[in-house]
Amino acid sequence: MRKTLPTRRSRLADLSLRCARYGVPVLVIAVLAHRSGLVATPQFLLAISLGSLIGLVALVGALAAMISLWRNGGAGWARALRALVYALVALLPLAGASVAFVQYPMLSDVSTDPLSPPSLGPDDTELPTQEQLALQNEAYPDLVTRRFRISPGELHQAALKVATQSGWQLTAELPPGMPDEPTRFQAVAVSPVFGFRDDVAVRILPDPVGARLDIRSASRVGTHDLGANARRIRGFFRDLDAVLLEAYGVIETVDEEVEGVVPDELPPLDPNAPAPANLPPPLPGFKPAAEAPLDTPRASAGEDGQAGEADAIAEPEVLPDDLQEIYQEEPDASPATRETSPLSRLNPVAGQ
Repeated sequence: MRKTLPTRRSRLADLSLRCARYGVPVLVIAVLAHRSGLVATPQFLLAISLGSLIGLVALVGALAAMISLWRNGGAGWARALRALVYALVALLPLAGASVAFVQYPMLSDVSTDPLSPPSLGPDDTELPTQEQLALQNEAYPDLVTRRFRISPGELHQAALKVATQSGWQLTAELPPGMPDEPTRFQAVAVSPVFGFRDDVAVRILPDPVGARLDIRSASRVGTHDLGANARRIRGFFRDLDAVLLEAYGVIETVDEEVEGVVPDELPPLDPNAPAPANLPPPLPGFKPAAEAPLDTPRASAGEDGQAGEADAIAEPEVLPDDLQEIYQEEPDASPATRETSPLSRLNPVAGQ
C-alpha cells in the first residue's frame, strides 16, 4: 500500500493575492470619485496613498512567497504571480510620481513671464521668490513670452479656441474691444487621468509687431506639480500654432525678448548719386527781414573784423515770391518776442 503525502500549499501567496485584489479597486474608486467631485483633493491623495500602501504590502508578500516556494517547493506559484501583477498595477501611480518628483523642479506655479505673471484673481498678489525664478529658468528655458504678427483680438480668438478644444472651463474673460486693446481670460484645467484642477490665466497685450501672449498655470494643492504645468503650457503653444496655421497659414513668431522692433540699419548714402529732379525748394526756418536800404551805412573792411563777419552772417536773404505767401507775421507780436524767438514770429497760413 502506497501512502501519498499532502502537497505543501503557500499561505503567504494566498494572503498576498487577497491583499493585492483590494489595492487596484481602491485606486479606481478614488480616481472616479475625485473626477466626479465627490471627494476633495486632500481626501483623494489620502485614498491614493492607501491604495499604494496596499500594493506595496502585496508586492512584498508575493516576492516572499515566491522565494519560499523556490526553496521549499509546494503549490502557489500562480497565486504569487497574480499577486505580483496586481501589486505592480497598484504601485504605478506611486512609481510615476516618484520619477516625476526627481525629474522636475519643486514648482507649483509656472508662467512665461515669471517677473510679472498674469493674474489669477484679485487675491493673487504673491510673486515668485528668487529661488523659484532660478529653478524655472534652469528647468524650463523655453517657456517665454511669445509674439505673433496678428492683432490682439485675432490672437485672443485663437487662444480661446485652443482652451475650448483642451476642455478648459472658462471662469473669467476680458473680451477684445478695439483692435489694439489688451485681452485676457482665466480657466480651470482638469488633468486627464486623476482629475487635478489647476488654474490657468492667458494675457494678450499689443506689441509693435502685433500681439504678445503670456500664459500661467498654477496648481491648487501642493508645492510640487510633477511637471504638469510646464507640459500644459507647452501643449497650449503647440495647439495654438496648429490653430493659427489652419486659420492664417504660416505666421512667423517673434520669440526674442525685445521691447520693440529695431529697424534695419539704413545703407550709407552715395555721394555720387544724382539728385532727384522736380523737388520743391526747401522751406527756411524763419522769414528773413526786409532788405536794408541802399543808403544804410555798412562797416568798412578796415574796421573791426568780427563786426564785419557778424554783419555778413546776419545779412537777410529775400525769399522767392512763391514762398513769401507761406508765412505771415503775427500782428500783435512784441519786439521782445521777435528778438528772442524768431520761430514765434511765424504762423502757418490756413490751408498750407
